[in-house]
Amino acid sequence: MVSGTGFIILLVFLGILLFIFAFSLFLSFRKPSGRKKQAKKAAPPPGKQICPVCGSRLAQGEQIKSAVFPGGSDRLCHIFGCTHCYPYNEEHLERNCPVCRKKLAPEEYVFARLFERPDRRNHVHIIGCASCRLSGK
Repeated sequence: MVSGTGFIILLVFLGILLFIFAFSLFLSFRKPSGRKKQAKKAAPPPGKQICPVCGSRLAQGEQIKSAVFPGGSDRLCHIFGCTHCYPYNEEHLERNCPVCRKKLAPEEYVFARLFERPDRRNHVHIIGCASCRLSGK
């Protein structure tokens, strides 16, 4: 028959084969690998929007003050802030650029692009403040 040492080696070899078989079986049931899809972010419900300048949560009906300039489907706009941080008030909320985190003066604004989409809600992409936009950050 098989000696004691040979029997142990045979059991170890069978254990390794069983482990490889189980692992390959496990991998066959996984979803195909590739680029992971990100969960699509739904638009926040009314009253859940956040000001990009000061970070305050906006109540239902509160809007962000901005100036939108004429153009095509993507238009340049300036975002000044919400009713909590613009015009500058006594609350002393810290106004920061959402791109470079630099503190904004009361008269400064953030540059953004407004993409108008006829079949969906409009999309705003914040480019940054004057200093980080010019420096290319």
